[in-house]
Amino acid sequence: MSDPIKKTSPQGIALLEKLARTADGFSAEQVVDAGLNLVINALRQTYATRDGVELAWDEFAARAKSNLMNCYDSTGRKKGVYPYHQIIRVPFSRL
Repeated sequence: MSDPIKKTSPQGIALLEKLARTADGFSAEQVVDAGLNLVINALRQTYATRDGVELAWDEFAARAKSNLMNCYDSTGRKKGVYPYHQIIRVPFSRL
């Protein structure tokens, strides 16, 4: 199994690195929400019809789920297969 990030173009990796730096200090939930909004906006701008965007969304969601599930073993535990290219640092909170 190969790391899907390594299959990304150099421009895609550069973008991912910029997004990772921008996401630094935000919670995982905030990063996921922002990423999802980026995907939705990109798809909405790319496809003029509901049928087209629905097909593109289904393909994207299947690819994303497959990549994510490949990170877990048959017992449901996270594999240490690839290094973490993006680390989300949650801001320190005082109690």
